Order: sequence, then C-alpha cells, then structure tokens
Amino acid sequence: MPKPPKALTPDQSLTAYFGFEVRKHREYVKLSQAELADRLHWAKSAVGNLETAFRSPTSDHAKDLDTFFATDRFGWLHGLIIREELPDFFRPFARKEPDAANIRMFEPLVVPGLLQIEEYARALLATDQSPDQLDQAVAARLERQKILHRKEPTPPRLWVVIDAGVLRRQIGGAEVMRKQITHLLTMTERHDVTIQVVPSSVGEYIGLEGGFSILSFDDGADMAYAEAAGGGHMIEQQKDVARTITRFELIRARAVSVDESTRLIREAL
Repeated sequence: MPKPPKALTPDQSLTAYFGFEVRKHREYVKLSQAELADRLHWAKSAVGNLETAFRSPTSDHAKDLDTFFATDRFGWLHGLIIREELPDFFRPFARKEPDAANIRMFEPLVVPGLLQIEEYARALLATDQSPDQLDQAVAARLERQKILHRKEPTPPRLWVVIDAGVLRRQIGGAEVMRKQITHLLTMTERHDVTIQVVPSSVGEYIGLEGGFSILSFDDGADMAYAEAAGGGHMIEQQKDVARTITRFELIRARAVSVDESTRLIREAL
C-alpha cells in the first residue's frame, strides 16, 4: 500500500505555500512527483523537496513551473519568498522601494546593493551567511535591482554618491572588482542613473558617519533608511527625513562632477 503524502502546512511560510501550490497543480494534471520532475528535466527528488519545503525554490524552478502550468503564480510567489529573505530591519524599506519615483543613496564603504553584480554581492554576503543561506541572500539582493530594469511602471530615478574608497576595496578579488566597476560604468550611461564620487582628496566629511538611502514618491511623504552596525533603521518622521536629505546634499557638494566621477570610476579598472 503506497505511503500517504506528507501533510502540508501552507500557512507556515511562503516557501511552504509555494510547495502547497506545486502539489495542487501537480495533482490537478494527475502526475506523480517523479513524472513531473521528468517532464521538467529536474532531479527526481526536486519536486518532493519543493512540496515539503525541504528546499527553497530558485528562480529557475519558478520559471519552469510557470511555463509548464501556463501561469505566473510561481514567479510571483518566488518574488515574495526572496523578499522574505531580506533582514527583518530592512524589509519595511524594501517593500516601499519599488514604489519610489526617486532614490538617493550614499555609501562610504561598498557599492550600494542596487548596483552590485552577483559575484560582488556573493563575496560580500558570504562573510555573514551560512552556505545554505547564501544563495537566497544573493537572490534577494538581485531581486531588488529589477526595479531599475522594468518597463512598467517607469524605473525610479537613481542618484548615488559613493566614497572613492569603495572603488579601491577589493571585494571578491581583482577580477570581480573589474566586472563590478565595468557595471558601474555601464550604469552611468543611463539617463535615469547618476553616480558621483567623493574623491580621496576630501578629508573628513559628514558622510563618514555611515550610509543611507532616501525614497521620494509621486504621492506620499519621503522616507529614509540609515545603516548601522549589525542592522539599520527606518526614518519616517518628516523633520528627520529633511535632515537626511540635507545630509545627502552636503555630501553631494563634496563629490566631483558627474563627468569627473566617471573618469575616477574608469581609472579604477
């Protein structure tokens, strides 16, 4: 007598709900786990691992399932799962980020997350993630970048200021940095992205206190997020947001021009 399938608890997590949806769709077309895996050219255990939430789905899993079942549900769920992987303290800001019309960012230490390539993000996140968490953490960071490449609605206007030390810090090694800097140069060619650099010749300035981001909306009040050791915090009181905007402008005033910034980025190759 065949063993009954494991009971699912779709309300336990988004990953569990993803598995519940896989089983529901699979049973609707009357396929076994092995048969569905075969149709999708997956390992035999892959479907069972997803259905029981033993493994988190990848973007390829979601794409294959959406194609096979002619739906967009799995891609949508995967996006939610990825956002669930973001740190608790950052999620409220990340949820608002896609709605912003303008994003201003300052970063004194590393390339901002919206501009990181996968290898750079992986090297950076590996310092604080276990191997089984790393893939999802990297995917969560790259998922945020989709807002810069979407067609509808219009991508936000992005204005980034970085310290020159960001260009010299060897995250992931020389080859990863070469690719990362090349990506920054590519982004400078976009009409809706501005990158400026605070040069090494600037000594002390207010930006050395830490990085932050500011979101502005077509409808609604501005909000900000400030980084801190081991975490960060939202800034929503408008007087505090106004101070953060002033801080950004003071930092930007110490940066060189857009053209000169591009030259400094190119010199770092």
